[in-house]
Order: sequence, then C-alpha cells, then structure tokens
Amino acid sequence: MKSSMDTGLITNEVLFLMTKCTELFVQHLAREAYLASCAKQSNDTLKYEHLSQLVNKRKNLEFLLQIVPEKIRVHEFQEMLRLNRSNASDDDDESCTESESDDE
Repeated sequence: MKSSMDTGLITNEVLFLMTKCTELFVQHLAREAYLASCAKQSNDTLKYEHLSQLVNKRKNLEFLLQIVPEKIRVHEFQEMLRLNRSNASDDDDESCTESESDDE
C-alpha cells in the first residue's frame, strides 16, 4: 500500500488495520472452504479446489473469481481458445459482409 503512488500518505495505524482485516478475511475464507469441503467428504485437507468452489458458489466472493479461478485441464483451455478464435473470426466475417452490403 505504501509503495502505491495513488494512495498518498498512510499512517502506521491504517496499515496495521488493513493488514489485520486481510488476515481475518483469509482466515474466514479458509474456514468457510474447509467447512464446505468437510460437509461433502470426510477429508481433513483443505485444497485449492475447495477455495475455488467456494468463490464460484458465493455471490459475495464474486470479486475473487479471477484471482481464484477453477482449475481446468490444458486441453479444455485449448478448446476454449479454439472456440473463441472461431467465434471471433465468424464475427469478423459478419462485420465484413455487413460493411460490403452497406457500400452498395
């Protein structure tokens, strides 16, 4: 926080408060994910997938979706890229066709 140019002057008290709030939030997040995982399985280990499932299910944790995404396999990601590229090329083809018809 202190290294950011946009924040201006930050007192030690504010820095301590933000650090403590962050610590409590991470504890709460881990506890909720652990409890949700225990309800599904009798497993004592908290895993990344438990955190990502919690973030995906809870509306109030939506802001963490890009930070804690669900894991996907490489071939699933490649398929998503292929579909996005084909959709983008289809959109380009449509826009070219529309602009050609506008010229006439």
